[in-house]
Order: sequence, then structure tokens, then C-alpha cells
Amino acid sequence: MDELLKLAKVRFIRMDKSNEYDEELLEYARNLGLIKPMPLAELCKVVETIARFNPSLALSISAHHLALHCLRDCNGFCAFALTEKSGSNVKAIETKAEKIEKGYAIRGYKNFVTNGEFAEVFVITAKHEGKVKVFAVDREGIEAERIDLTCFRGSGIAKIHIDSIGRELGDLKLAMSALNVGRVVFASLALGIAKRCFELALKRAKRLGITDNQGIRWRFADLKSDIEVVSSYVNSVVSSFSESDAIKPAICKLKACEVAKACADFAVEIFGAKGLIRHSITEILYRYAKALDIGEGTSEIMREIISRSL
Repeated sequence: MDELLKLAKVRFIRMDKSNEYDEELLEYARNLGLIKPMPLAELCKVVETIARFNPSLALSISAHHLALHCLRDCNGFCAFALTEKSGSNVKAIETKAEKIEKGYAIRGYKNFVTNGEFAEVFVITAKHEGKVKVFAVDREGIEAERIDLTCFRGSGIAKIHIDSIGRELGDLKLAMSALNVGRVVFASLALGIAKRCFELALKRAKRLGITDNQGIRWRFADLKSDIEVVSSYVNSVVSSFSESDAIKPAICKLKACEVAKACADFAVEIFGAKGLIRHSITEILYRYAKALDIGEGTSEIMREIISRSL
């Protein structure tokens, strides 16, 4: 794992500049068994650790396990394809599945699919007879078009066009339970970014000699407290996780992303103008932290899920 982290750290800025996925890193992760099924607590720890050094690779592993929740096992990297033109609105899915002799003929498209450029198996949501179901589709019959986002570059994020034969995995409940798992893992990714930004800011502040300033120290104290509180909550949710509970994963995702944004913002403040130099580590993490609001369901959707329980 240590060698992977060293390589991931070195390759991160290059991945951000090129927006190309790193085949060597992906193969390294595969050889370490990081794409095999693992307990949720272990997965969260792996994703958080990698996210400190290479959030793009961490996202690829997180997205793979989101799909793996539906597949149960897969020898290669997988992708979970849900989003279409209406974002988080599952009811607006237009991809269609038609029952045929060999399985299901699936036609449509999906947008913003992490691992879409290189995944060997896709977990796809599609409508069959008016109901949303979950299907597995092999790479054959999938055309991927890279998307040039400003965040999580090198994660193989793509728009995919589907004209393939698939097999049914389950109904909408399966997709929703996968998202509940995914949001807890995504929260761990956000915490990895938060902790890296905090460490960078603290190191810089000490070097500049500004930690003698009470206002600066208190900002660090507040962020440290927020990180510890959110980390503790995520750990408690993981230890008693229920796939049918959407509330706690939504809280995890919402609050972890908020603390990551706060830490990234503060890191840029501490670095000053240098913190916004294109492709500097603080500038990259600042961009990526903002994107956390959107992935795995927007913050607004998380608030809506939480509010329904009141």
C-alpha cells in the first residue's frame, strides 16, 4: 500500500493536467486486491487514505465498489451508471431495457460516469415496462466519450452510449442501497481531502510563523474539531451500517463535504496567491472540494433525504 501511495502522490498533478487515467496506478490497485469485495470499514479507510494523496484514484476505487455492491464480484474495474440529463432524478431515466431471448437489449446513454473510459463491466439503471431496474453490461456495446471536467481528472469520467445486451441484477431498491453505501464511502473520500488540506495549511502557517496569531489558531481549532466530529460520526455509521437506512449516509456525505470545502478554502487563504497557482496542490484540491457537493447526490438532495425523516 505504501508504494501505491507514493506513486499515486507523484502522478496526481500529472493526471490533473492531462485528464488521462493512469493504467499503471489502476493495475497496482488491482494487484493489491483493492477492487475485490471488502468490509465497509476497510473500504472507507482505504479510500480516505488514498484520497489524501490522489483523490482521482480514490474516486475510481469508490465508484468501482459502488457498482460492485450490485455485482457482488468482478475481476476488473466496474462503473455505476445512473445519471442522465436530469441528474439525481431517478424517475426521469430514459434508458430502456427490452426483454429478449439472450437477456435484455439495453439502449440509451448515461452521463458523468466515473471509470466510464476504462471499466470492463457497467452497472446500469434502465426502465423495463415502466419500472427502473438494474442491469449488468459488459464493455462491448459501450461507447465512451471523455468529459473535460475541472475536478477528479484522470478518473475516466465519461458520457457513455449504450447499445448492448445485459442481465438483470435487481430493482430500484438495489440501486438505492448501493447509493447508501456509496455515500458513506464518498464521505470518507471527502475526509481524506479535508485532512490533506488541513495538513498543508498547518505546515504553511507554521513556516510563515503566523500560528502565534490567536485568530489563526482558532480557525485551525474549529476545523480540527469539525474533522474529528465528522470522522467519529462516519465511523459510528460504518460500525452499525444498514443498507436500507438512507438518512445516516446522507448526513455523512453532507457534513464531510462541508468540512472538506471549509478546509480547502482555508488552505488557499493560508497560501495566499500561491494557493491559486494553476495545478498547485491547493488549487487542485480547492476545485475538487467544491465538486464534492455534486457527486453521489447533490447536497440539496442530501438535505431533502434528511428532512423527510423529521
